[in-house]
Amino acid sequence: MYNTHAILLHRTENHEIMNIHEDKRSPKVTFIIPTLNAEEYLPACLTSIRDQIYPQTQIEIIIADGGSTDTTRDIAKKFNAKIIRNKKVYQEYGKTEASKKATGSLLFYVDADNVLATDSFVASVVDVYLKHPEVMGYLPQTIPPEHSHPIDRYMGYLFTEPLTWFIYKNAANPKDFHKSYIPLFTSSAYELYRFPKDRIPLFGLAQGVATNRRFVRGTFDYADDILSGIKLIQEGGIVAYIPSATLYHYHIRSYGQFVQKYRWRVQNNFSKTIKDTGLVSRMSYFSPSQKFRIFLFLPYALSVIFPLLDGIRLTIRYRDTVMLYHPIISYTLAWIIIIERIRVLFYHKPDIGHYR
Repeated sequence: MYNTHAILLHRTENHEIMNIHEDKRSPKVTFIIPTLNAEEYLPACLTSIRDQIYPQTQIEIIIADGGSTDTTRDIAKKFNAKIIRNKKVYQEYGKTEASKKATGSLLFYVDADNVLATDSFVASVVDVYLKHPEVMGYLPQTIPPEHSHPIDRYMGYLFTEPLTWFIYKNAANPKDFHKSYIPLFTSSAYELYRFPKDRIPLFGLAQGVATNRRFVRGTFDYADDILSGIKLIQEGGIVAYIPSATLYHYHIRSYGQFVQKYRWRVQNNFSKTIKDTGLVSRMSYFSPSQKFRIFLFLPYALSVIFPLLDGIRLTIRYRDTVMLYHPIISYTLAWIIIIERIRVLFYHKPDIGHYR
């Protein structure tokens, strides 16, 4: 279990942002967290929310629980969180139900394995909200947890897993958005974008992303965080990228867990056991070049040499040798895709269990 006392939040020196909590205009914000047996991660997540330099009376936390049998609900109560029942278990359904009950002006979609990395996270986002009420989506920056597993840090730099990174390229990590899109507005603290509907970046309602409550994420059957993000962009919503709003995502604890987690995801993509979720549910929104890259990934990953060259380039860019995991994880994911495709073809729809 993660030691919540070992998580040190970076103290902000931006007094303009710090003073927001003294302003009478401080809007109420809601954190929406789907859970299912999340006792290992939840204390650190909730501690980082309650440690924010923002009036706690203006921070609402809603836990959408899918039927935990561990101490998840007890932990949530200790942090004064509201708990609602997520009857459909899967996390996106829980987010939708919680969004209907939220009373905040801003809704933050956070997973139980997220930890806000700064105590000014909320204030940084609220600062943009007050200056630009027309903004519909607020995108923070995921950063690698320093003491987590090397594969976890590798995926933190990449912002995702290697297949999605290969498909989106500069549209995968918000710090690279400026290479593919022209911002509507740029300052030292944030950038505003209105993305073209035919070249949508990787943007979903998860990992600390916030929305203006005027945005309606979708029906109860909207089961994919990326589809919700696509909906916001297609409605012409402006997205603010706020690099100082950073958070950790404790995504992978071991190589074995990576295999287990992505076997589940690939199985669902092929079997479509969970309706409207996964990569296959978004393919109609991809550009022609992105669709082409989907089919290029297997030869790319199995070649080993091209991922190795990318791994070296990424190691130089981020100055961290964990990026040399890129050929290993790419190769592993390619074989997971091949094996699970064969399983679905010959064994029909496997029992994929609950979401991971």
